[in-house]
Amino acid sequence: MEDTDDFLEDYVKDNYNVFDRFTFDYLFRRLLRDGYDHDEAKDIILHHCALSALVLQERIHNEYYCEISPDDEISQDLLEFRNEIALKYFPHRMN
Repeated sequence: MEDTDDFLEDYVKDNYNVFDRFTFDYLFRRLLRDGYDHDEAKDIILHHCALSALVLQERIHNEYYCEISPDDEISQDLLEFRNEIALKYFPHRMN
């Protein structure tokens, strides 16, 4: 019997530690674009990656992964977070 990791995409292998929402969303979108459905993508990440409590809570437990679209570049909540940080630390660039 062949090892299932032989069939695992390199981008999943390269991102074993998924400690932030940006990484989770990146991997999740790549899997969706490769033809997996939302539950399959979630299961692949759960099985092959180490996840932080933040990712488990906000993406898996709260089922936010169901709202992730392969067509979006960034999730709405992460876009808002990025803009909030940018305004805080780089206010002169946001005007």
